[in-house]
Amino acid sequence: MMSVSAKNLVFGYSSTPVIRDVSFQVDKGEFISILGPNGSGKSTLLKTINGLYIPSSGRIELMGENIERYKRRDIARRISLVPQDTSLQFEFTVEEVVTMGRHPFKGRFEKEDERDRKLIYEAMEMTNTFDIRDRLITEISGGERQRVYIAKALAQNTEIILLDEPTSHLDINHQIDILNLLRRMNQEKGITIILVIHDINLATRFSDRILLLKKGSIISQGTPEDVITTENILNAYGMRAAVERNRYTGHISVIPLEVNKRIRSELNIKVHVISGGGSGQDLINVLYHRGYQLSLGVLNAGDTDWQYARSLKIPLSEEKPFSAISDRAAKKNREMLAVADLVIMTNVPIGGGNLRNLKMAWESLENGKKVYYLEDRDYDEFDYTGGEATALLERMIENGLIVVDSMEQLLRAIS
Repeated sequence: MMSVSAKNLVFGYSSTPVIRDVSFQVDKGEFISILGPNGSGKSTLLKTINGLYIPSSGRIELMGENIERYKRRDIARRISLVPQDTSLQFEFTVEEVVTMGRHPFKGRFEKEDERDRKLIYEAMEMTNTFDIRDRLITEISGGERQRVYIAKALAQNTEIILLDEPTSHLDINHQIDILNLLRRMNQEKGITIILVIHDINLATRFSDRILLLKKGSIISQGTPEDVITTENILNAYGMRAAVERNRYTGHISVIPLEVNKRIRSELNIKVHVISGGGSGQDLINVLYHRGYQLSLGVLNAGDTDWQYARSLKIPLSEEKPFSAISDRAAKKNREMLAVADLVIMTNVPIGGGNLRNLKMAWESLENGKKVYYLEDRDYDEFDYTGGEATALLERMIENGLIVVDSMEQLLRAIS
């Protein structure tokens, strides 16, 4: 039985698609890994599968039906998503976070019933998070936090779980632990697993099939033995590698030998990005590969956007995890803002911790700099400052803030 399929899928933010004519099928109970270099469209494809992005052509089918026929709540009853960024700036307990997995099945003011509590506690037991259920999500380790979000997905009780780099910034012990957990859920409960992952050797060890992407296109799909070949690794990653069967695990293993150098031409346009929580990743990717000279800030260390910027060696102003912006970080951010030709903000939710970013963008606007606001996603809540952020944003709009509602519109405006 088919769980998800893509048919001639095309999606992009401008005239150049990020996803190009992608077709594949995932059967019920499969464990699928999506591989590819940075900028190949892996996370974008995952969000399109989940119905967060609407393709410009082609379609996603969920249980044999076009996903566009489903309401958002109906999708959430069938697909759960474990995001790449599992950091929270609000002091929810572990149990409260896991309970959020039941929200798609409840009315606005409806309380959890006995069945909900049963699913919540079973999810915490299966992920070994029951003993930390009363601890704050802000006070546990990265590996524990990943388990909590997987527990939330389990409590959601869907047939399909999507995961965006669930092993990123974890040590090897926790990586294996998380993937063993996912494989056990897959085998014992028949849950379909689709995950984006960077580690090729972990993908070959745990996956039934692999999709290998390059520049938004699938260049190979099939079993690990079919997909992970020296030719495909060279084609996708520009890397010469030896591919052999690991004598200890029995799975296909890649040994890097040599990387071909790639040269990226740069535009003489400096862009400072204010984002966070993964809201800037697609923007950073597009601007970086178009050659803009980027800087970012202020971002908390460990944030998804922080990780991506660090991987591309983009200058940034950073703050300690779960900390409000300090004078030191603000000073560095203002230095970057001063030399930038333009500023782009994403519509990341604003709380006490990052309100200062919005205030520094307002300073840039007052100083005559062009500031853009990319409003390309919806949040249940945006303002966690008691209205201060909303009032400031409205004031900025009145004084020249340029609001755009899509990546395509933004790229036209800045070019």
